Amino acid sequence: MSDESFSQNLIIQALASSPAPTAIYSGEDIVIRFANAGMLDLWGKDSSVIGKTLMEAIPELEGQPFLELLQEVWRSGETYSVYEAPAKLIKNGEEKLDYFDYEYKALTDENGKTWCILNTALEVTSRREFLQQIKEKEEREHALNEEMAATLEELTSTNEELSLSIRQLAESREYIRTIIEQAPVGIAMLKGPNHVIEIANPAILNIWGRKESEVIGRPHQEARPEIRDQFVNQWLSEVFHSGKPRINSEFTVKLYHNDGLRDAIVNSIYQPIFSDRGDVSGVLVILEEITQQFLQRRKNANDQQMLALAIDAGELATFYYQPATNLFSGNNLLKTWFGLSSEENIDLSVALDVIVPEDRERVIEAISNSLRKDSDGHYFIEYKIQNNTDQKVRLLQANGRVFFDNDGNALSLNGTLRDITEQKKEDQRKDDFMGMVSHELKTPLTSLKAYLQMMQRMGENTDSSRQQNMLEKSVKQVDYMNSMINGFLNVSRLDSAQMHIEKTVFDFELLFAEIEDEVLSTTTNRNFVFKSAGQKLILADRGKISQVLHNLIGNAVKYSVSGTPIILEYGDFGINELKITVTDHGIGIPEADQHRIFDRYYRVKDANSRSIAGFGIGLYLSKEIIELHKGKILVESVKDSSTTFSVILPLGDHS
Repeated sequence: MSDESFSQNLIIQALASSPAPTAIYSGEDIVIRFANAGMLDLWGKDSSVIGKTLMEAIPELEGQPFLELLQEVWRSGETYSVYEAPAKLIKNGEEKLDYFDYEYKALTDENGKTWCILNTALEVTSRREFLQQIKEKEEREHALNEEMAATLEELTSTNEELSLSIRQLAESREYIRTIIEQAPVGIAMLKGPNHVIEIANPAILNIWGRKESEVIGRPHQEARPEIRDQFVNQWLSEVFHSGKPRINSEFTVKLYHNDGLRDAIVNSIYQPIFSDRGDVSGVLVILEEITQQFLQRRKNANDQQMLALAIDAGELATFYYQPATNLFSGNNLLKTWFGLSSEENIDLSVALDVIVPEDRERVIEAISNSLRKDSDGHYFIEYKIQNNTDQKVRLLQANGRVFFDNDGNALSLNGTLRDITEQKKEDQRKDDFMGMVSHELKTPLTSLKAYLQMMQRMGENTDSSRQQNMLEKSVKQVDYMNSMINGFLNVSRLDSAQMHIEKTVFDFELLFAEIEDEVLSTTTNRNFVFKSAGQKLILADRGKISQVLHNLIGNAVKYSVSGTPIILEYGDFGINELKITVTDHGIGIPEADQHRIFDRYYRVKDANSRSIAGFGIGLYLSKEIIELHKGKILVESVKDSSTTFSVILPLGDHS
């Protein structure tokens, strides 16, 4: 058979025929994609579980760690292996506790992204019967000794056979010792009431932090003085004198480590060893350290709790959509908004029906685009819903991410929904107010400018150059105020797509010089540094670029301390681009606010900036203007140190 004949189906058939229990999962919800007969028998299930999530298929695993472990393997891409782990499963209608060696192996693509998890398992409950086997072995050895003694008394001629039996006994003892030495868990045999350490395998020596030469032949309490004030020696004495085993799960103990002590979490079994007369002759100790597993489990639990708290505090609804099954589900808040019962997982079409008709097709298109193979996987949209329960119209903002398999097929779309109804109403009230105020201010400003220009003409024949200079600057300030009012009006124009960019070719050096002259003549309590890079022809809207720079300079003045430097410079950036920067050394912007300062009406909620006036539209409008020029505006800031705003503009074709 050629290599090409080994198709995926043949590989799956091979796995299905394997005697080793094997299963394959996918997705963060751990959907069972494959399980051979060995695994189904181990679970006590039939093939109907294929295609279900692990918790749907095997609900008795609720409260056990398997789902969290699998989800961590899915996210991290790191394989998880464990030995003799307990698992409660229902077989033939009865709950049964068994023990397993199992491995969750993450299979990842070339980008390190997990596309499935291979689960192999082996039931090792019988290995737990090891203690009983030792006891039975001792009884057999005792019987063999009695038989050999009788043979010596009755048949001296069978000396050769007796020697053979003795040799077999020695080999048997050595075989038991070999098993103990190679055991994956820590095992030690303690002899007599003083618990003299007779055997200690490498695994338990590693846990103890000791060498074999330090402990063999010595009483346990003497060999391990670090546990003198702990409960271990007390438990050993109780087991030895009572003849009853003791089992401890996940208890904390201090272990010897590098001449000091370390905290560890362990599982332990103390099993009495009986002599042929039925007396307790020693104690068998089985020890397993689970410190890392315990800490990881606790970290995962804390992470889940913190995520849940963050979602609740942010009043976010979460959603999950699986394209293969068309299943749509979410948390209780989502179900409340969509008018669904708390237990209901629904078809996507049911959720789409709650979206108002005028937004529905737009949402369907956005979902379809995000699920395409050539998509970046991001999903962001705003839409209105109205459920049949409370009939309330809500404006929601959806933000999600698509997870793809190794072949680029969409596995799920996960994300959050935020109710922005009141936020939009508040924004609209601000827009209406600013629009009204702006219209009211334009008339007196126009009159003021006319009076100033009239005074300029009247003074043309005088020799007062100082007066003319002041009038000229006054006219420029009126123009600047008029530009600010136009900024308010431009917000509403943006919403109605009526803001227009009128591009012309101009020399940015001249605009830079004009702004320098205006700023230096009107602001005297800052140390401005203007760094010109010479002539730079650019195709852009001169007035709106001036508006952006005035806004950035105004912010630098407002948020910096008197006397500190404000640096403005420009120069070439990349290919056919111009970069303009405005740097101040003021109060800075907290890192948590930097990604939101370009949002409309957003102002940093900081004690240092609370007293500074502003509406929160300057940076929003600047960003929109720059993006209409196909450019970018960026911010870099260090709290209580400095802030730099960078504007990157294409020079355009000005040939």
